[in-house]
Amino acid sequence: MAVLDNRVRIETAGGETFEAKTAVIACGFGSKLPQRLGLGQVGDLIMGAQAEVSVDDIEEIEVYLDQGVAPGFFAWFVPTAEGRALVGLFSRRNPGTNLRNLLESLFRQGKIATPEVKISYGVIPLRPLPKTYLGRVIVVGDAAGQVKPTTGGGIYYGLLCAEVAVDTLHRALATKRFSERLFSRYQKAWKQRIGRELTIGYFARQLYGRLTNHQIDKIFDIIESRGIHRSFLQSPDLSFDWHGDIILEGLKHLAPWRRLFGWPRNIPGGKA
Repeated sequence: MAVLDNRVRIETAGGETFEAKTAVIACGFGSKLPQRLGLGQVGDLIMGAQAEVSVDDIEEIEVYLDQGVAPGFFAWFVPTAEGRALVGLFSRRNPGTNLRNLLESLFRQGKIATPEVKISYGVIPLRPLPKTYLGRVIVVGDAAGQVKPTTGGGIYYGLLCAEVAVDTLHRALATKRFSERLFSRYQKAWKQRIGRELTIGYFARQLYGRLTNHQIDKIFDIIESRGIHRSFLQSPDLSFDWHGDIILEGLKHLAPWRRLFGWPRNIPGGKA
């Protein structure tokens, strides 16, 4: 891709050439294109591994918060159709080995028919690109690192940022102005929408990565003994897509335990 004074030129691997007034990079994570354009690269990422397995009478979703299974992250066992399920995990290192170990464990428990299945791999950004625009160019979705650091999900944030991108492109086409200054509004606007969520989510992800299994169990003991889970379920802050407020509320409930866990005193986006 080449950004020219009055257009964007794209040459495909097959030798075709296309030109347009503007371009949107929405190719998913892993492309070198943003870096080649001088937009930098994401500051952190994780690797994921997943496999489809055969199951019998498994109806409930299982999530594993176990540092021995998925260090620093989590693993999942999700029924998808009759007799089928997905098993996967995130990990900074050796996701394939970790998933093989989990599959062997599930097989020994009688939850899956065989651990000998094909594993698929992927990479998920945990932090956004330092810059998601140029004159005439916008980067959106996983390619921009607009992903929840808590779960690795990118669909909802990607859709929100796509709406911002559309507004920016509409303004550029309507005014026939494609300057970097105008396109910088895109980054400012999407950060206003999800920047706080990304900051709090990454902070929570880093905290969780420092916990031992004993500390994780202790947190769940506190949650259950104090009825915190019931207050969470009744809280207007509880949302599948927005995690920041409920994370801060949870940290406030756990505040007396900071010294035990070695947590910092200051929490981004909230008061200690």
